[in-house]
Amino acid sequence: MNTERRKQSEIEALIDEALRADPDFSLSSSFTDKLLIKVHRHLAWKELFTEFALKIGLVAGTLIILAICLIFPAPKEGNPVILFLMNNIQIIVIISVLILFTYFIDQVLLRYFFRKKIVSQKT
Repeated sequence: MNTERRKQSEIEALIDEALRADPDFSLSSSFTDKLLIKVHRHLAWKELFTEFALKIGLVAGTLIILAICLIFPAPKEGNPVILFLMNNIQIIVIISVLILFTYFIDQVLLRYFFRKKIVSQKT
């Protein structure tokens, strides 16, 4: 039991000595500014991607509900809407990718660069 107390007091003495000693290195004066810029940039990207994912999820959910409403009441010989979509799948995929790309540019990239411009003007 005495050895435990002695070890604990030695550890406390080492901790006190380490806390009182000056550090071997110093941070630059602009360290906090750089850190805050990086944190702000990271949080801005995270917020923009989260909003974009939420909007895409809402659109995808709506399209899934629409597809379910079109598929289940389909007649046995085939639904004309589904046949049209299956015959023109390449055009639909290309148009969807173009719309998604344009929407991504509009909702994420342009908003990020515009927000970055506003933040830099305030400082």
